[in-house]
Amino acid sequence: MFRELGEQLRKPSGPLGKLVAKIMDRRNKEFYENIIIDLELKSGDKIYEIGFGPGLGIGLIAGKRLDCTIHGIDFSELMVRRATKRNQKFIDDGTVNLRHDDFLTATIDLGKYDKVYCVNVIYFWSDLNRVFSKIYSMLNKKGMYCIFMIPDKKLINRKFAEEFFKYPIGQVEIALQKAGFKSIEYKLDKGYYIKARK
Repeated sequence: MFRELGEQLRKPSGPLGKLVAKIMDRRNKEFYENIIIDLELKSGDKIYEIGFGPGLGIGLIAGKRLDCTIHGIDFSELMVRRATKRNQKFIDDGTVNLRHDDFLTATIDLGKYDKVYCVNVIYFWSDLNRVFSKIYSMLNKKGMYCIFMIPDKKLINRKFAEEFFKYPIGQVEIALQKAGFKSIEYKLDKGYYIKARK
């Protein structure tokens, strides 16, 4: 049961996936609100979310009407459908573009984005060096990458997280540096909010 829940959190599908989507909305709202502050949004920003789930964060950003464009990728068909339904008006006006694909293998424009972010996604990546290098290449010369993650020590005893990759903050920081990020800062508030700048 717990393993199935963990798999659903990674890639929601079917009836249980719909329940997981509701849990994501409720649990992640605070994390999205805080990471949006960290993104330091400006008019004209080109933004990219990795693993957008039911589309809550994208909707919060698009709703600010800052003349930003927001692209996102998620490899759960269910989440893409739910996020599309939630953000249809922003998709129709060209503010939002959502894609169903696997970030690790997808072809994504290089040097295009001002801000890239992800919330509660890092636990599903086995190779941070590969992922962070790809994200670094997506950002323009003044780009920034923001992450929210639950501390590894809090995940160790959670049965649903047995298959998660549990990264200490120091390991994440080193991987970001190896990818080329020059300025890395983080704060702890129910989880780590990390900002990495080129």
